[in-house]
Amino acid sequence: MKHINTNTYKLNYFQKGDTTKQPIMVIGSSVYYPRLFEDKIFEALNLIFIDHRGFARPESEDAGYSLSEVVEDIELIRQDLGIESMYILGHSGHGFMAMAYAEKYGERVTGIILSNLAPTNTQERQDGSIEYFETTASDERKNYFYGEIAKLANEIEADPKNRFSHMNIRMQAHSFYDYQFDGAYLWDGVENNMPALDHLWGEAFATFDTAYFLRNWHKPVLLLLSDFDYLVAPTKLWDDITEENGLEVTKFSKSGHNPMLEEPEAYFEALNKFVK
Repeated sequence: MKHINTNTYKLNYFQKGDTTKQPIMVIGSSVYYPRLFEDKIFEALNLIFIDHRGFARPESEDAGYSLSEVVEDIELIRQDLGIESMYILGHSGHGFMAMAYAEKYGERVTGIILSNLAPTNTQERQDGSIEYFETTASDERKNYFYGEIAKLANEIEADPKNRFSHMNIRMQAHSFYDYQFDGAYLWDGVENNMPALDHLWGEAFATFDTAYFLRNWHKPVLLLLSDFDYLVAPTKLWDDITEENGLEVTKFSKSGHNPMLEEPEAYFEALNKFVK
């Protein structure tokens, strides 16, 4: 594990896999994301897992957390590693970070991998995903979810500083093909910088214009989606954008929000084909 120091954050990062390959920078948490990519098959790739400010503890009261600051952090890590060019992987909301970085530092990006995100994170889209779950999920999945989400209020009251982690744990019937899978371990030790997370997921990602970015991006893009990913459902939200831009799309039929964990072989194949 290595790190960079900004004026207000210590951001960790570490590399896993074959350093002779062109790197794939995975934006998010250096604690959480390696657990998703735990299968040994990924050691054939050169993966670099990096923190962003939402998953790091601020070291001063005036610590910022804007999307533009996150972009500069990614660039600092790239410089610290001495990487000339790289693929950049943004899973879930981190896809907006990947696009924002590529928008400013496109000369450093060989290609973008967008995994399991919706084109926007507006409240309207989030409400639509919940409605899709209610109208299409099985009764067994929904009943399990209702039992889990009922625990959330007490957990947040007892531990408000980790609200993001608690929410994701109780939403797992939305995020795993096996809706009873216990993925709480994925969040062990993950720092929740709630002001940053609230701003990024609630404001910055809601206003990012994905369609505009992709219309003006002229390097390879791989879009990875899952049929049982109710967190960002339905996948048809992407239809107009993929058609307009001729995007390469890979779908996973037995995965929720985390196909790299639920279908690692298929996910590896998609990444390996793309970076080759």
